[in-house]
Amino acid sequence: MTGVPPLTEALGVDEVIRLDGVHRVFDSQPPVRALRDVHLTVRRGEHLSVVGPSGSGKSTLLNILGLLDTPTSGDYWLDGVRTGALGDRQRTSLRGSSIGFVFQAFHLLPYRTVEENVMLAEIYRRRRTGRGRRHRAERAGAALDRVGLSHRNGFRPDRLSGGERQRVAIARALMSEPALLLCDEPTGNLDSENTHSVLELFDQLGAQGMTLVVITHDDAVSRRAGRRVRIRDGRLMEEPA
Repeated sequence: MTGVPPLTEALGVDEVIRLDGVHRVFDSQPPVRALRDVHLTVRRGEHLSVVGPSGSGKSTLLNILGLLDTPTSGDYWLDGVRTGALGDRQRTSLRGSSIGFVFQAFHLLPYRTVEENVMLAEIYRRRRTGRGRRHRAERAGAALDRVGLSHRNGFRPDRLSGGERQRVAIARALMSEPALLLCDEPTGNLDSENTHSVLELFDQLGAQGMTLVVITHDDAVSRRAGRRVRIRDGRLMEEPA
């Protein structure tokens, strides 16, 4: 990846995430210690859930993992790159190429078709990729097929169920062929039937080798992962899946 310095310490080739002694302290009176001595390794192809209540540090951890914030101390490696050594532009480049984001809100444009919404992921990256519309359409079609929605590519979001809209958002996240799919409360806006549909899709993506980190407050959602950690008062604790 252009402009990103090489790894300065040997990691296992199958490690997508490694956090070593990460702390995040927010300046206030008194200081808020949102993350405390966090150690975490996620290997390629793992499906990990991070479960915890509001105020436990989940959002802070999400922002660190998504390169939207930086640790106060400690190290974060993403896909073999030590992120603390990166400048802002390098972090943006690494985030765009290595992470696919899925949020509770679908963030779909209502006046665009399903295919166009998925294509937007590469339109925003066009200066770096240099790929034209035809190539984007082909990749969008492949991503939609991967989530089982190729038959809906000409529909607008208001004609889809909540679960289908989230599948479109997942297809958009897959467009960059990321090393990591980072999901923040991905079923928070869904009923039980659509939640089941999205979790089945996560199972399929995991079986295909996708690395998933799902951050949730829902124990039922977290139990679908192959591995589970709980966050409480900014500390991570491994739990039986």
